[in-house]
Amino acid sequence: MTQLCRAQGDSGRGERWYCIGRADHPGPHTDDHGRARHLPSEALQELVHRWGRTHRVAYTGTLWVAVHRDPHTHWRTEIEPTPELLEVRLREHHGPPPGPAPELEPGAVPRQRGATP
Repeated sequence: MTQLCRAQGDSGRGERWYCIGRADHPGPHTDDHGRARHLPSEALQELVHRWGRTHRVAYTGTLWVAVHRDPHTHWRTEIEPTPELLEVRLREHHGPPPGPAPELEPGAVPRQRGATP
């Protein structure tokens, strides 16, 4: 019998998603609607990689939060239900991220929190 992946998460609308892939599947997790899903830890690492120079980014378990490091900036705090919406709001209010975007760097591995650029 094939073991199923145990990954699960919150859709951002109060719904749970469960990965339908095998336990040893490569690539991102896929929900029962065929959407690629990322675990909160993966999404957080990507957001910190892109926005960590200017923002502190956190996941509360239900909401995604980004707080600008400069207390005098406009739009200091962003709070959204999904990492995708947080990214959209950050780009709307602050322009492109100051860190390198992994999607533009083939084969790039996101830096760990606290790593030097």
